[in-house]
Amino acid sequence: MTSPCIDVLFIQGASAGAHDADQGLADALGRALGPGFRVHFPRMPDEDAPDNDVWKRAISTALGRTASTFLVAHSAGAAIAADMLARRETRAGLASLRGVLLLAPPFVGEGGWQLDGFQLDWPVDPEALAGLALQLYFGSADTTVPPAHADLYGRLFPGATIHRLPGCGHQFEGRIARIARDLRTLAQA
Repeated sequence: MTSPCIDVLFIQGASAGAHDADQGLADALGRALGPGFRVHFPRMPDEDAPDNDVWKRAISTALGRTASTFLVAHSAGAAIAADMLARRETRAGLASLRGVLLLAPPFVGEGGWQLDGFQLDWPVDPEALAGLALQLYFGSADTTVPPAHADLYGRLFPGATIHRLPGCGHQFEGRIARIARDLRTLAQA
């Protein structure tokens, strides 16, 4: 008897060509996870100028369409997923998830990046995320998202597990097997 497949939704970062750039990350994750996992990688709308609300709706729609129980998101996609977790009104769109893994999410707010119409500065009730495994990954050699953003996310999500990967860059070269191992562990829990 074969076990059911575990669906994983991978959300790309933002900028011109980001989907193509992150295709390697999504493919590497699928290979590293191996049999029993299926990674879905939808193209996000207007990747060179993402709209927070449009991407939130696209993520919620993709979660419903794929029946994914794990979300992995990179860079700007990870920041938008974090915003969904932080806001009560969008958290419901993530209710089906058992785990969220955010790769190099830029922190938007005081101490981090400043973007109009987007901010992660409010406190999040830890009880609201009870039962959801939240893991964030930051590379010490990331020249896009400063590693110091890890501390800002640690304050926003005090129950999250923060991973600081020495020598790791923004595209997680050579580190996807580690992330896949963590995801497999969460899936077995």
